[in-house]
Amino acid sequence: MSKAIWGLEKLELFNNLNPMELQEVTKIVNKTCYHKGDIITDQDNKLRDVFVLSEGSVDIVSLKGIPLYRISKGEIFGELAMISSLKRTAVAIAREESWVMVLNMNHIERLGEEYPEIYNKISQNLVHSLGVKLARANKLIELLKTELAKALKK
Repeated sequence: MSKAIWGLEKLELFNNLNPMELQEVTKIVNKTCYHKGDIITDQDNKLRDVFVLSEGSVDIVSLKGIPLYRISKGEIFGELAMISSLKRTAVAIAREESWVMVLNMNHIERLGEEYPEIYNKISQNLVHSLGVKLARANKLIELLKTELAKALKK
């Protein structure tokens, strides 16, 4: 299990995969190092890549340059790659030297033809990640609306 040393079993995207399934995933995942300030992905990236931060930290920034979120070790980003027709809505920038697992959705789908359980588990993990982020965004919108209403009353 050479690439399994990377610690895939500890990363959110690979939750619930057994050792054999993890070994199959290692055949299609790439581990890439990004240096401080490197753009990992942006709105012009047409590749269907999903990312998992293995080491370091990554900032997600709006297309207008507004910091939105900081990705922590083990977190997934770029989940919109699941839906090939959607364009990326933010930029991911390495805050420091960061190691990122890069997994292309086309490769996941091809792997799923032979191993549907792997595809199902990874897809469920991606959907879960999106759900968590949507819930967080909803709370933030609610907070901002409340604060804006207070400010307008003054």
